[in-house]
This record gives sequence, structure tokens and C-alpha cells, in this order.
Amino acid sequence: MSNTLLAKSAITCENCNLERLCIPKGLKRSDIGDLKLVVNRNNIRQKGEAIYHAGSPFRGIVALRSGSAKLLSFDRNGNEVIVDFILPGELLGFDGVSLQAHNCTAVALETVNFCHLPTQQIAALSANTPGFYQVLLQRSCSQFDAQVEKVMLSRRSAEARVAAFIVQISERLKLRGYSDTEFRLSMSREEIGNHLGIAHETVSRIFHHFQALDIVEVRTKRLKILDKKKLFGFLH
Repeated sequence: MSNTLLAKSAITCENCNLERLCIPKGLKRSDIGDLKLVVNRNNIRQKGEAIYHAGSPFRGIVALRSGSAKLLSFDRNGNEVIVDFILPGELLGFDGVSLQAHNCTAVALETVNFCHLPTQQIAALSANTPGFYQVLLQRSCSQFDAQVEKVMLSRRSAEARVAAFIVQISERLKLRGYSDTEFRLSMSREEIGNHLGIAHETVSRIFHHFQALDIVEVRTKRLKILDKKKLFGFLH
């Protein structure tokens, strides 16, 4: 077995580099030891493959370890609506809790590796592990807060929406320990436009406009923030 495979097989909740972002955040070290025994790790999906489908039974919470995904729903005409983009260390699956069936579909934007906490283990951990239920509730509430912000943003100009999107991705990447000024956008212009409620041509036009103002530098899917102050200026 190669050293790479050995390294991957040795990764647990205790030594994962996303520990502070994932479910273990807020738990005691002893509690994390209980969690690692029930989490299913190293689940792989390729670009375009579903992590779960709308209508499928709720089988637990998913935490992305690498790669990114989109969470999508469908309107009454069957058109795809992108609810959110999910980055490593972030959780999926809360859309299936209330009805015990998912009302969204989660699709990999690139190759993803994720951990899965089965439904039956959630109740046991909530009862036996101090703080686990509270941490899980906090994570679900933070996603709700993000959706509220998205609704408020939908009333803003297209420039403000794109600026807010760039800032949000930047801040989330910074939280993961990556550069917050230069990064790759795994989603297409069409997907960004879908998520923000504007045409993909408008997204491209605004990117070019920001580039002309020396706010960002865009090369295909690579984006570099040149002037954060000007970028934040579109949010006020």
C-alpha cells in the first residue's frame, strides 16, 4: 500500500485538517473520540454525480472533506434552482430532517470526498455525547441564517449580488485556511447566475466591469481580489 493511501486511511475526526469547521467544532476531545467511531469516511463522488437526490430518504448528515458541491431544488416548471454552494468542512443533509426525506438534490461540482454520519447514530450521539446536539443545531441554524441573507440580497442590484458572492466565497475559504484573495471558482458562470437570480451574461459582464475597475482579476475560473475596499463598497 502506498504512503498516500496509508495517510488517507489514517485520517480521523481527531486529525482531520477540517476539524474546526466540521461537526467536531465545539465538542470536547473525548466527545470527538466517540464521533469518529460512527462516521463513515472516504465516500467519493465524481463531478456531476449526486450525493443524494430530492425525495430520497434522509440517511444522515454529510460533511465535505474535499471538493465542492451545489445544493439544488426545482421550481414548479421543473427548472433547476441552485440553493447554495457547499465547500469543504461544510455540512449537507439538513433539508431532509423535517420530513425525513430530502427536498433538495446535492451534486458534486468536482470530485468530492465526504464523511457521512448515519441517522441512527445521530440520536445515540445526541443522547450520550454532551454538546453534540447543540453543535449540530448551531450548524443547521447557521445555514438558515445564510439563506436569510440570500433573500435580503435578492433585493439588491446585480453588482451587489456578485460582489457579495465573491466576498462570501473569500471569507469561507479564509476560514478553511486557504487564500482569501486568490482562488478557483469551481462553479460555472451559469451556475453563479442561477444562484444569484441573474443571467449568466450579466455575471460575466460584472466580472469584466470589476476587472476594468482593478477590483478583481479573472482568468477563466481563477479569481484574484485586487481591491477589497472597492469590492465591499458595492455592498453598501
